[in-house]
Formats: sequence, structure tokens, C-alpha cells
Amino acid sequence: YILRQGTANFSEGSLAHDVFRIIDLFGMLPQDAYPGLSESDTGFDHKELSYVLKGFLDGVLEAGNPGKHWEEAFNGILDCYIGEVPESFNWNGKNYDPRSFADEIGIVPEDYISITSFSHHPYNEFFILEIPDNYSNGSFLNLELDAMVEIIDHALENGYTIAWDGDVEEEGFSRKKGFALLPFDKERYSPSNYKATEIRVTEKNRQESFESFRTTDDHLMHITGRAVDQDGNKFYIIKNSWGEKGPYNGYLYMSEAYLKMKTIFITLNRESLPVKIYRQL
Repeated sequence: YILRQGTANFSEGSLAHDVFRIIDLFGMLPQDAYPGLSESDTGFDHKELSYVLKGFLDGVLEAGNPGKHWEEAFNGILDCYIGEVPESFNWNGKNYDPRSFADEIGIVPEDYISITSFSHHPYNEFFILEIPDNYSNGSFLNLELDAMVEIIDHALENGYTIAWDGDVEEEGFSRKKGFALLPFDKERYSPSNYKATEIRVTEKNRQESFESFRTTDDHLMHITGRAVDQDGNKFYIIKNSWGEKGPYNGYLYMSEAYLKMKTIFITLNRESLPVKIYRQL
């Protein structure tokens, strides 16, 4: 944010590949060694912290010619709100630092890949996806829409789960009701008659929705399984991070049409890919 003189995104948001980037750069910590809460906190709410940090950085930029102390002061704010990062800690009877703990857990960042599907770049190639939270310039493998859905299904069938990034601002996305549907005619739409009103998703209308900002990068969730309704229509079981709320205790059912239209990208383990795509890589 400083090097780009305030033109980069700075907010609570991030992308799935940034988790692996941080593991690669700094390691990992178990939650009991670094809970990220002060003694008076009862839960995670980073709204104030986000505003304080951005206000501080904007002040550094407004002053011009950043000096030698701003980064230390920035880290001081973080330490105040979420605690100092321990240099070492004990976990299951052994001493670790963040790097050795990450090595012990065995998550290898290079084992994970992010996949998307947009026609403004060539298919079967990597490109830097143009969304605000991609401040670290992560590359995404661009595949045709049906291939991306095939990868999701193949991963689930073989015991893997998938990080999902997409749009949750549609009227058809309801945490309260526990479903995500893509109604075409909002006046005629009802949950009991969704199949008659869901839009047929193609690469063309998906691209148009992305370029007109009707599909935006809003939220990351976790695809954990599939289900079918009483008529045999396919749904994806999605785990949200907003607490155990709604009729399915924090989970929801996302229709295939919603997934096709509103997915920005997925991140998953390379080992979960179909053989033909894995060999391509």
C-alpha cells in the first residue's frame, strides 16, 4: 500500500493464495500460541483495527517521503490489538518457532493452485486476475467454465475440499434461508419453483456479468460436499465463516447455476485435479 502510494487495496479482505504466501514467508502458529485477541476481547472484530491501520498509512503517505520509523509503529498497532508474535512456543510437548511449526504441519504452498474461468484472457494459461484484493499479483490458471466445474466435482469425489471465492451480494444468496440460487425473474421467483426461474449460465453471460461488475469478489467460503434435492438437481454444500447461523448451522446449499455464474476463482490442492489437467501443469 505504501509502495503503490495508496492506490492498492487496503482492507480486511484478502485472497486464498495469500494464506499460502504468508505460510511460505513467515510460517504458521497454532491458535493457542497466538490467539489474536487481547484479554478484554471476546471475539474477532477487526473493523476498528482496519480503520486505524489505514488511517495511519494514509497519514504516512500524506506526509510524503516515508521515513525509517513508520513500519515499526505500524507493527506496534498490530501488537496492541492482536498481540505480539511469539518467537517460540511449546506445542504438544515440543518447542517450535513459526517456521519449524509450519514445516511440522506439512502444508506446502506450492501444492495449491488457484483456478478461474474468464474469456478476456486465453484459456489454458495463467494470468493475474484483475480484482481489487489481488494486491499480491497472484496468478490463476484460466480454464473453460465446464472444466472448472469438472475440477470441483472431481476434487469432492476424491475426498478433497475447495476454497471458493465469489459474489454473495445477489438476492438469491440467503444466509437466513440457507441457500444460494440464481433467479432470473425476481418477481416470479420462489424457492419452491427456483428451477423454472434460474438463469442458464454460459461463458458469455458469465463474462458479461463480471465485466459489468454484477459479479464481484465479495467473500471466501469453503466447498465441503455436494447434495441433490428431491428432483435430483445438484447443489454444493458451502461452509461459511459467519458463525453457526441459519437453518444449517453455518452451512448453505449453492445451486450449480449460482456456482457457475458467481464463482470468481477456486483454490485447491493440485493432487485433487483430474489426471489430464494435472499432466498439463
